[in-house]
Amino acid sequence: MLAPILEINTFEAVPSITDISLQVSEEQTISKEIITLGTQVQTETSNFTFSSILWYLYLVISMGFLFRFFKNLIDIIKLTKQKHSQIGNLKLVETNDHKNASSFFNYLFVNSESLNDETYSKSVIQHELVHCNEWHTIDVIFVELLLCVFWFNPFIWLYKQAIIQNHEFIADSKTVNSGIDIEDYSQTIIKSGLKEYRVPLTSGFNFIQIKNRIIMLHQSKSSLLKRTLKISSVVLLFTCIFVLSCTYNDMNKDSLIVVIDAAHGGKDSGNSNEKEIVLELTNTLASLSDEHVEIILTRSQDEFLTLKERVEFINTKKPDLFLSLHCNAANNKSVSGVEAYYNSINEHNKLSLNYAEILVEHQLDRFSNRGVKTASLYILKNTTVPGIVLELGFLTNENDRAVLTDKEKQLEIAKSLYESLLEIRELQ
Repeated sequence: MLAPILEINTFEAVPSITDISLQVSEEQTISKEIITLGTQVQTETSNFTFSSILWYLYLVISMGFLFRFFKNLIDIIKLTKQKHSQIGNLKLVETNDHKNASSFFNYLFVNSESLNDETYSKSVIQHELVHCNEWHTIDVIFVELLLCVFWFNPFIWLYKQAIIQNHEFIADSKTVNSGIDIEDYSQTIIKSGLKEYRVPLTSGFNFIQIKNRIIMLHQSKSSLLKRTLKISSVVLLFTCIFVLSCTYNDMNKDSLIVVIDAAHGGKDSGNSNEKEIVLELTNTLASLSDEHVEIILTRSQDEFLTLKERVEFINTKKPDLFLSLHCNAANNKSVSGVEAYYNSINEHNKLSLNYAEILVEHQLDRFSNRGVKTASLYILKNTTVPGIVLELGFLTNENDRAVLTDKEKQLEIAKSLYESLLEIRELQ
């Protein structure tokens, strides 16, 4: 049960990030203002998804099994309250409604008429005494509780049958070894097979696997070689289970493919020296590309690309995510902070929103939070993959500009963007 959820980590992959020298571009006069787009949004999730329906169905069925379990337990407790007689460690409770013998801890429930048959009663009492001494009731209760939780697993039902059958093998063997004639005992087992009812949560003498019990009674003991082979098979089986349950960090996941778009370029300078800043950031980020995060750039030098060319490039590459990096600007110099935009009507809008929140969160050590917003930008509307426009602070704000133009801070931003992409990769 536990093997499938165990994780054995073979290694912890840590990306190697080296210090990279960044050139600081000279300030230029701000040429235009970026108008704030969209509105602040909150994540909305549906209350009724397919997974939630399955979860509720599982809970309903599990509650049904639990109800049955406690009902059976209460019925047995009521039986233990009846008048009983003591036979060794057993408390014998005579009943009229059950045609078979069964035990619950040290309580033995047996039909009054059955006690008239001396051979039967002697075999039954000795048999149930073994169940009592071996604490088989604990096994029965345990497997019943497992069924309440793992009812959907067919192997649990098979284990239940195998556990009960094994109890009977043990009780039969020790009963015969106590001195009861094996042939008389075999006949008693056969006769008891006609009585099909057994009190739930009890160990019953008339467990139906008659043929298996008779065979086990009369077979010879296993040789040392046979026992060794059986033990080896069990060890091999468990070894295979745990090997197949192992997880290998970063080896069983595909690389996250990301197209990084350095905004503006060439004749389009953006806000002040925006095109140089975002180009430095994207080139630094691209140098961190590895087997975990594969980074592809729309431009790696100061060149002009139209929005249509950028969109076509992104759609051709079919990445897991595209990220367009910008620096913001406003007439009010007190406005500052990082913000992200996504297209709310894109088929990947939920993924884009989740990724945008991660990207913004990783920048909050340097910038204030302006949140995630919706926008109908051309590059967001016309791409066919999850996409985000990330505004890394305001060049019109003194504090934000100091961060964006400082080479050490730029390296920190690039590293934090890479860490964001690693976190996004974990969600794939």
